[in-house]
This record gives sequence, C-alpha cells and structure tokens, in this order.
Amino acid sequence: MDARPRLSLEQIEADPELRSRDDSGVAAIAVGTVLWVVALVAVILWGSTWGVDVERWTLVCAIGALLGIPGLALVMGRRSRQRKRAPR
Repeated sequence: MDARPRLSLEQIEADPELRSRDDSGVAAIAVGTVLWVVALVAVILWGSTWGVDVERWTLVCAIGALLGIPGLALVMGRRSRQRKRAPR
C-alpha cells in the first residue's frame, strides 16, 4: 500500500518543482521514433546475417518510424497548446 499522500492539482500547480516536470510525452515519442529508425537501418544492413525475415522486419520498423512522426506532431502540438494556456 502506498503511504504517500495524493497531491491535488492545486498543490501541483503551486509547487514550481512539480510544475517543471515535462509529462507531455514528446521525449518518449521522439526516442521511440529514433529507435525505430535505428532498428530499420540495422535490419537493412545486417538483417540477412541475423537469419530473420528481412522483408517483414523492414516493414515493421518502417511502420513504427512512420507512425512516430504524426505521433510526435500530435504531442508537440498538445504541449504547445498547454504552454499557451498555462499561467505564467
């Protein structure tokens, strides 16, 4: 059981340390997209030596990387809107 008290939204907004935390998801989506691109390059370069279905994994990695691009645009737009609304 978690003994820590739950913070209210007002407490989080009042504490500068808690407000400075970036939970927008931009970093997570960006890292994930970059990792899919790295995996795509690795499969293209070395996939045949690994004994995997290169065609299938190339497609999987490409889809992962391509889905990350609009995902990144969405979370960046959301973060931008949140920053415009946030009180200074």
